[in-house]
Amino acid sequence: MPRETRPRPDEEGPDPRFEPVAEAFAGVPGFSLMESKSQATRGLMLNGTSFGMSSHGRLILKLTEERARELVAQGVGKPFSPSPKRTLRDWIEVTDPSADWLALAREALELATGRGGAAR
Repeated sequence: MPRETRPRPDEEGPDPRFEPVAEAFAGVPGFSLMESKSQATRGLMLNGTSFGMSSHGRLILKLTEERARELVAQGVGKPFSPSPKRTLRDWIEVTDPSADWLALAREALELATGRGGAAR
């Protein structure tokens, strides 16, 4: 009997919630979008430096440590851990399904450009 095959997580394709983010930043000088072949992982880059990514239905952003803590306290996300023994204090994994991905990504972009004080 043939086994049912499910797509691997990296074959899921792009997350539709990420499209407005990618489109909004397309005209920003120095912005680039890095993508896996399946587009399941897409990285937000400014002048070659990462400030966020969408990976397998998750939005992960580099903010300030203070802002990341605020968002965690508000239930918007959790600290991002790229591996079990490592947590990046100034990165957040957005877990609230109602979170405004574009607004949060704009905060990360503002920090990446060096302008900091993004509106909250």
